[in-house]
Amino acid sequence: MASDLTASLADPPPLPRYTALEDVQGLLISTVQCALGIHLLRAAGLVTGGTAGLALILAYATGWSFGPTFFAVNLPFYVFAWARKGPVFAVKSFASVTLVSVIADSLPRVLQIAHVHPGVASAGFGVMAGVGLLGLFRHSSSLGGVSIVALIVQDRFGIRAGWVQSGWDLCLFLASFAILPTERVLWSLLGAVILNLVIALNHRRDWYVVT
Repeated sequence: MASDLTASLADPPPLPRYTALEDVQGLLISTVQCALGIHLLRAAGLVTGGTAGLALILAYATGWSFGPTFFAVNLPFYVFAWARKGPVFAVKSFASVTLVSVIADSLPRVLQIAHVHPGVASAGFGVMAGVGLLGLFRHSSSLGGVSIVALIVQDRFGIRAGWVQSGWDLCLFLASFAILPTERVLWSLLGAVILNLVIALNHRRDWYVVT
């Protein structure tokens, strides 16, 4: 009996996994949160990190639409995600990026923001997108690009995904000084810091059960 008790303490029962419906609704809610955050960011003319930040900078510099640009810059990363994280993660990430691209480009037609202080826009983006990304991670997905690499580095070396993403973001923000006023870049930095802190302080593999 003692050995049975020891075994039960050492091997806790497996946690329940998401159903297909729970998975779909979690991914959908998370992508909407991310798209809303990006919409708020664009209303103030700000940028962010990751591939979303790269897409925003390209959109500001060239006049291209954000949605197709964001979709395009993420394409090379799916092969890497498939090879290192598996087909489920790669397919879900592709679907999430596609949804955010479509929703973010559709929002200006139905939700117009006449004025927003850049500090409010930046902080709001950081919270909304940070929580949205946590939801995507929890459901074995991402918004492609740097977040895929960040998750792989976390899994392999134990470095928090938020800190990995911060290194890329630093380089991106330095480049953004070339096309945006200094004040906008500094306000944008606030949102990126909040987003990465949300991820760094809350994302842990042992807290979540993913499909």
